[in-house]
Amino acid sequence: MKFAESAAGLCLLLAVAGCASSGVAVTPDENLTVEQRADTPNASGAAAFGTQRVWASGLSVVVSAPRSLAPSETAIPPAKRTAVFTITVYNGSKASYRLSQLSVRATTDGQPAAELVDSVQGLNGLAAAVAELPPGRDTQLQLAFAVPETPTRMQLTIKPGGQGQDAPTVFEGQA
Repeated sequence: MKFAESAAGLCLLLAVAGCASSGVAVTPDENLTVEQRADTPNASGAAAFGTQRVWASGLSVVVSAPRSLAPSETAIPPAKRTAVFTITVYNGSKASYRLSQLSVRATTDGQPAAELVDSVQGLNGLAAAVAELPPGRDTQLQLAFAVPETPTRMQLTIKPGGQGQDAPTVFEGQA
């Protein structure tokens, strides 16, 4: 009987480990805390904006649907329209995470989209994210990208970088 219980436990452990690497898309449940959502399996392939991704390191990210914004005259680079995203990062690992390791690349209809810095509107860019995120804590970053004046298909590729060198993940949707 003891062997059967051990074998069943091992099978369960392997099944859970398999979920972490096989990938399952997860849509955030508004009733869950960020910490609870970070316990869900990670996903592979492109995810819709608003979907959570969890890496093997324990770091997780949710990218909001974009909101459109007219940039100020001091925005760099100059643009007629901006797509602004809220990126929530939760550190589910056992070590502090340096936000400066986070890499975010954007494309619109397959073409690179420039990150926009507009300090007048509080959009200071990814370069301003220099804090360390302690284990069990979350933070939000506001990032903006120059986009065409008409609605466009947009992808954000996020790579956490750092010690574990987790693979990049892609979020996509209309902007």
